[in-house]
Amino acid sequence: MRVRNFFTIFVTIILTTICLYYISSIIINKKNNKKILNLGLDLKGGISMILDISEKDLLKKFSDNSKNFIFLKALENADKKKKEKPNEDYLSLFINSFNQETNNNKLDISLSSQNLFGNKSNFEEIDPNSSNSEVKKILRKKIESSIISIQNILRSRIDKFGIIQPNIQRIKNSNRILIELSGIKNINRIKNILEKKAELHFFETYDIQEIISYFNIINKFYDKKYSKIKKHFIDILNIPLIKASNTVGLVHINHKKIISDFLNSSEARNFLPYHLHDVKFLWGYKKLDNFFQLFAVKINNENTYDSLNGDMVTHVYKSFSPLNEISINIKMNQEGTKKWKIFTEKNMGKSIAIVLDNLVYAVPVVKSIIPNGMSQIYGNFSIQESNDLINVLNTGELPTSVKIIQTDIIGPYLGKESIRKGIISFLIALFFIFTWMFFYYSIPGLYADIVLFFNIIFIFGILISMNAVLTFPGIAGIILTLAMSMDANILIYEKIKENIKKKIYILTSIHNSYTLHGALSSIIDGQITTLLCGIILFYFGVGPIRGFATTLIIGIMISMFTSICLGRLFLEYHLKKYKKISFRKKMSIFVLNKIKNMQYDFLSRRKWVYMISCILIIVSILSFFLKGFNMGLDFVGGRSYVILFDRKMVPEKISKILSKTFIENGKPSFPRVQTFGDKNQLKIVTKYKIWEENNKVDEIILKKIFSALKIFFPINFEDFRKIKKNKSLGILSIEKVGPTVAVDMTHKAFLSIILSLIGIFTYIFIRFKKWEFGLGAIISLIHDSIIVLGVFSFFHEKFSILEIDQTFIAALLTIIGYSINDTVIVYDKIRQISKKTSFMMKETINKGIYSSMSRTINTSFITLLVILIIFSFGGKILHSFMLALFIGISVGTYSSIFIAPSIVYDFCKKDIKK
Repeated sequence: MRVRNFFTIFVTIILTTICLYYISSIIINKKNNKKILNLGLDLKGGISMILDISEKDLLKKFSDNSKNFIFLKALENADKKKKEKPNEDYLSLFINSFNQETNNNKLDISLSSQNLFGNKSNFEEIDPNSSNSEVKKILRKKIESSIISIQNILRSRIDKFGIIQPNIQRIKNSNRILIELSGIKNINRIKNILEKKAELHFFETYDIQEIISYFNIINKFYDKKYSKIKKHFIDILNIPLIKASNTVGLVHINHKKIISDFLNSSEARNFLPYHLHDVKFLWGYKKLDNFFQLFAVKINNENTYDSLNGDMVTHVYKSFSPLNEISINIKMNQEGTKKWKIFTEKNMGKSIAIVLDNLVYAVPVVKSIIPNGMSQIYGNFSIQESNDLINVLNTGELPTSVKIIQTDIIGPYLGKESIRKGIISFLIALFFIFTWMFFYYSIPGLYADIVLFFNIIFIFGILISMNAVLTFPGIAGIILTLAMSMDANILIYEKIKENIKKKIYILTSIHNSYTLHGALSSIIDGQITTLLCGIILFYFGVGPIRGFATTLIIGIMISMFTSICLGRLFLEYHLKKYKKISFRKKMSIFVLNKIKNMQYDFLSRRKWVYMISCILIIVSILSFFLKGFNMGLDFVGGRSYVILFDRKMVPEKISKILSKTFIENGKPSFPRVQTFGDKNQLKIVTKYKIWEENNKVDEIILKKIFSALKIFFPINFEDFRKIKKNKSLGILSIEKVGPTVAVDMTHKAFLSIILSLIGIFTYIFIRFKKWEFGLGAIISLIHDSIIVLGVFSFFHEKFSILEIDQTFIAALLTIIGYSINDTVIVYDKIRQISKKTSFMMKETINKGIYSSMSRTINTSFITLLVILIIFSFGGKILHSFMLALFIGISVGTYSSIFIAPSIVYDFCKKDIKK
């Protein structure tokens, strides 16, 4: 006992000290504080970037870098027209220019020619007889496929970078992608990760002795061309300072551009001797004391440039040498392994260059033949650089280059006013919980409140220490873990009261309740099933699911310690000091007796329960197909408007004003409004008439926005809508954005939930030694989810708040976590009672259900009342989330009592008959 208490006190002091340190450092805003709690886009905002995908480079790639002069001229003309008409489709501009050029030059050449798009790479799709219009359709599909691929690669890079819940949306009918990220400190680093094409090549190199004669020849020409520069070309290269023969220059950063331009100029290349016809000059990736290394590599198409590249890389990882130097290890596929063996055999004792996006990352000397397809890059990498490089290489090469063309600071989706109301409602709810626990359990209730307080400190302290990103779904995970923590205390207290009622000594009652034969079994089973669910969701989930899972895992680990160890310490300390402790007040005794004396036959009503549930499920499923859902912006996308005002604006107020204008099916549609750049600039995204794609709808929406906000604009409609440079008021940009939650994210979310259900079934089967318990739990969870979705589907035409978005996903996950915890606790009571009987008899299950009723009613009452408080005081932005929770937890409590035990009984009864 002393050892246990010492351990609890020691861990509590350590955790409290560390967590309070991190929390206080944020409160007093310590400078140079490396540990912070990053808030997600929905809570704090972040940066918004628009990436432009080069369709020109894609067309060059599809043509196998054709040198046809008509093709190149058409691309050049398309570039010019795109600048004049930025909203025009680039492919159409190119096709029109190509047709015009062929007519002007009176040439009979088509896009399906072998030296254009009818090449070997496209032979399965394009034959020599394909018309230009047919080729255009095929190219359109290939461009769309490439953009989707780029979007997925960028999402993967961002996920590996560690950003929680990014928004990645395709700007409709364009080659641009909108990316919104929270908690970014080093913008240049994320830009480098996103813009890097990840084109990996392996080249043979020239050493300085092979190049020096050429440099001496062009040195005179350089002096004439750049006569104003006092330094000679040879002097700028700093050849005497070069330490390795595979380096051909060491150039100061101030001279890098001019040397690069000169070496790549046609004049300089005209002086190249025949044996250097395949030379290419590349820079090292890293600056060395304001100097960059210059390398000369052999561009030999036959051996390296096209045949040995990043497409053959299967896996990249890092390792450490005995001297703690970081190396990047590259593993190749079977084809790459064969070619790498030949390549290293050919270059024994020579240097080879490992080049990523035309930058040399390493120039190792081949000391032996490498037959296993492994290579290593040693480049004096920092941890951050190595992680970023591994991230980029593992996620694959982009089909074409991308460029960030716009970066802006954006405000939170929820708005400061909504967040303020949410915090106030949360504090009111906590106050109610503290009051109720003290009212119901007296002094032990006060200790449960203190345990809950420690829970909150530990959760936020750990999140800060991890530099975690807190999002709205993450807050949902915290709410669930706090509910489970309070539930654990209620389970223990109810068990203690049962023991006291049996005339067991108080200290023994407390001790017994903290054993597996007491309340500990129920607590562990409930929390482990939810923890297992959280781990699976974190591993397989993306976006809001991972944010939810992160806080859920941390919260459950903390709540198990505080409820089991810290709560017990407080009770034993109180009993030791005051010799007595009461676990109930007069009012709670009355309520408890009413519940305990209840002898209701739950199972005898199971046919009615099945019938009611089946009707609700059938109606819900029919509603899915007939009425559908009110899908939010996260799933359908919308029209985005950036508007400049002449004063600072409050996003929530603008959203409320516009909702009165955007009326669909008799109900208001609230747009998403957030600051964009300066505080007098707002970004408004609305899904109003999103399914209608025509210019008339665009005009209607613009007029509605202008009409609703006219009081802020002393200008006419034409001036408001016209987009031009240096505009002082009105619309700055109009775009149609795709959904935040992409199809692949939905599939991953569905997969993670299915795997969670399988995990829950497996654990319950192992723990309870009967598959019927696992089946009952899974059916119960599916039952709860379908009914909640059914309510949101059936009534969405009447109530606009019944919207399916990312917050609804968080609510559904919270419902699943709460419901499984509820069900497992009822199961545990049944199991404890069934140990005294041979089979799962009706009386056993009924007794198990109503013996857990005190805890079920207490926990559900507290949770539902807390939800109502947050719903009432938290503002409209929380209404959908809290309503989903209220419905889900109500249905979950019903299914835990009536559905899950009934299924166990019916299937066990069949086994008994057999």
